[in-house]
Amino acid sequence: MRSKFMSFLMLVVLLASAACSPQVTPAAPTAAPASAEATQAPEATVAPAEPTQAPVEPRTLTVLAAASLTESFTELGHMFEEQNPGVTVSFNFAGSQQLAQQLDQGAAADVFASANNKYMDAAVESQRVNAPDAQTFAKNRLVVIYPAGNPAGLSQLQDLAMPGLKLDLADETVPVGQYSVAFLDKASQDDAFGATFKDDVLSNVVSYEDNVKAVLTKVSLDEADAGIVYQTDITPDAADKVGTLEIPDELNTIATYPIAPIADSENPDLAQAFVELVLSPDGQALLGGFGFAPAVDSSAGEAGEITVTDALGRTVTFSEPPHKIVLAGKALFMVADAIYTFPEAGENITALGSTAQGSGNFIPMVDAGFSDKITLDSNAGPEQIAAAQPDCVILKSSNAKTLGAPLEELDIPVVYLDFETADQYWRDMETLGKLFQNPQRAAEVIAFYQDRVDSITQTLSGVTEDQKPRTLILYYNDKDGNVAFSVPPMGWMQTWIVQTAGGQPVWEDANPVDGWLKVSLEQVAAWNPDTIFVVAYFNPVNDVVAALKADPQWQALDAVQNDQVFGFAGDVYSWDQPDTRWILGLAWAAGKLHPDLFPDLDMAAEAQTFYQELYGMDEAGFQENVLPLFSGDIN
Repeated sequence: MRSKFMSFLMLVVLLASAACSPQVTPAAPTAAPASAEATQAPEATVAPAEPTQAPVEPRTLTVLAAASLTESFTELGHMFEEQNPGVTVSFNFAGSQQLAQQLDQGAAADVFASANNKYMDAAVESQRVNAPDAQTFAKNRLVVIYPAGNPAGLSQLQDLAMPGLKLDLADETVPVGQYSVAFLDKASQDDAFGATFKDDVLSNVVSYEDNVKAVLTKVSLDEADAGIVYQTDITPDAADKVGTLEIPDELNTIATYPIAPIADSENPDLAQAFVELVLSPDGQALLGGFGFAPAVDSSAGEAGEITVTDALGRTVTFSEPPHKIVLAGKALFMVADAIYTFPEAGENITALGSTAQGSGNFIPMVDAGFSDKITLDSNAGPEQIAAAQPDCVILKSSNAKTLGAPLEELDIPVVYLDFETADQYWRDMETLGKLFQNPQRAAEVIAFYQDRVDSITQTLSGVTEDQKPRTLILYYNDKDGNVAFSVPPMGWMQTWIVQTAGGQPVWEDANPVDGWLKVSLEQVAAWNPDTIFVVAYFNPVNDVVAALKADPQWQALDAVQNDQVFGFAGDVYSWDQPDTRWILGLAWAAGKLHPDLFPDLDMAAEAQTFYQELYGMDEAGFQENVLPLFSGDIN
């Protein structure tokens, strides 16, 4: 899955191009297919003999790289080898101080990539690197980790000073060790931690490691209660083995990674080519996918320009990052919830339409400045939006004709997003990462979803077709007092959730339209599914399910008789929709359809992690604001 995702990231970067601001470029038309005559095979001809080519001489490029670059540079090495036949990239991953020492002692190498400038400067002093050749290629930040079981019960950074805690740190000779001590120094000057915080924490250290990977390994194996590593060390393989505590920016250290070819390299052409790959849009996109903050913004042009490619394939260029963003149009809450996974959203959004569904409204829970924003009417037109003087308007692409076109006629830049399917989530998150100049956050959010999808599909990989319950999703609506049931199209998120969670949609081929299709009870009875998921956006779903189970006509269904009718779980909004909560809906549905494969599934814990990781909501906020809103058969 990661290689597929990396290819997608590279494709997005290659599609972006700089232009004047504001400028919108439509997608290029697709070439017409060739005619039948043109595609017929030509008469046989004798191809001229090709000249004999000399075999490619094998060469080895040796790269010394900081341990925290292991995963990302391994991928870059594969990319470089594909681009340079006959070349093998050999890596030496270790602590930056060890690598600098090896260079000082004369170790043969072609490229050096350090986790800080200090050891690059040491390589310059030892005359192994020419100072002008060193360039920053990535940035990183610290995070506190603890074993997945959290044996010490850590809930806040202050807990690192608890007596008896077993803490594992990188040695101060390693960049991450230096940054860790810098964090403790800053925290000790904060009244929230106290002047003795650093000393109290260091008294808990049971081991100092030579590199950051060793810290991650010991904590993941429960050999320590906590440790401090780079954010990028929390790879998909490690994500289920450790939990994290974020270190706020004011206490964190942003690590700067420099790279340079070795001055006396035996392969100077390859060394320079590798450095150029790392700094290229492809290389920067790959690093962003591993959680690094790229040092080279591939979406930026001259004078701070940024260019994004939106959901309609249009390139939109801004002369500078937009800081007055307006969210408008129908179905806004789905897009707004995705946008607010970026910490910059609250300060850059100046006006927005209705983000409510029924009685639920999530954005005020995560935007402390929500009351100060301009509130637009739910059906706000271009004039009301223009009055907010936006630098950019973000709309769902379904609003392009009715609202987007009039706004563009007023020379207001519009960026369209979809956020309707899982694949569109990856793409649209990348767009937001460029718009907010935070590709690292985009990569984090994508990884959050991808890791969970991969885990669920892997667990279900052995389920055969005949083991998949025949499943029906029904949307209940009693608008104007008339009760109606509807099924979604096959291309919608609701259907994808059923399929990915290991169910067979019984309504397949029954809905050829673009929206919900009403179905009769007779049709439901004809399908007679094994499992029924009931959705009710504007009614208490628990009450709806109770009424259905009590209805004599419904009691004839196998799903009712076998107690397999479930109100689809939700909190502020139902989890079945293409809202950020679809990942919770997928986990919940898999647990209902295959409880034997997910015996320890705790949706309250899953939801708490979701709100913490995506919105920075702490446990108290979750308990107060979200947990009381749980609905449906959530357990």
